[in-house]
Amino acid sequence: MEILGAPLYGVLLLALGAYMFGAIPTAYLAVRIRRGEDIRQIGSGNVGGANAIQAMGSTVGLIVMAFDVFVKGPLPVIIAGSVLDYGKGVEVVGGCAALIGHNWSIFLRFSGGRGLGTGSGVMFALAWPIWFIFAGIGLVYWIITRNSPVGWVIALVLLPFIVAGFGLPLEYVIYATLFTVISAIKRVASNPGDRRASLEIPPGQPGETPETASRLHIYWNRLIYDRDIKDREAWLRGDPGR
Repeated sequence: MEILGAPLYGVLLLALGAYMFGAIPTAYLAVRIRRGEDIRQIGSGNVGGANAIQAMGSTVGLIVMAFDVFVKGPLPVIIAGSVLDYGKGVEVVGGCAALIGHNWSIFLRFSGGRGLGTGSGVMFALAWPIWFIFAGIGLVYWIITRNSPVGWVIALVLLPFIVAGFGLPLEYVIYATLFTVISAIKRVASNPGDRRASLEIPPGQPGETPETASRLHIYWNRLIYDRDIKDREAWLRGDPGR
């Protein structure tokens, strides 16, 4: 039996292996080994390269980030395409499995990072010039505004259109779309831990209860700013912002 032009058992094994590899919590392990602490209790609480930089400094943090981008994301794609010769569709399956593993790691009880590094690394393996455009959008926005979460949202939203605009295979457009959707789900469904007690309660709109208004406001902040409140410094301090 075949799927996407490859043996079903091969695709399933690849997806499982990619998930397990992506699930390796690089940032968590680095902070645990170096500082003996849980990265989820430090800074933003995110299990990713940016928070690793804040927790351990730029050298170690950038190594963690580089591993996610240039090893964790690309390796399943390379194995699927170059080693097994399974084709573009299976490359996307492997890449998505690695991204999901990073975001919802079995080793961290299905918590994890936001997947920007791993997900962009998959794109790097699929079409490396697009990676530079994607990273460039986020970097330029950060240089101008010093607000990286919003820049990455813009880059993610534009990514499927950029991939399609360059006339790349449909499978790659599908991956770019899935990357955007998975990243949005991860942001909105993130568990901010103890800082949930410090949320702003915004004024409600007509027909909304305060609880509903607050929930929608929180989801919006998570999607755009990758945190429950707009003020980054207050969020990192666990300050209520009131």
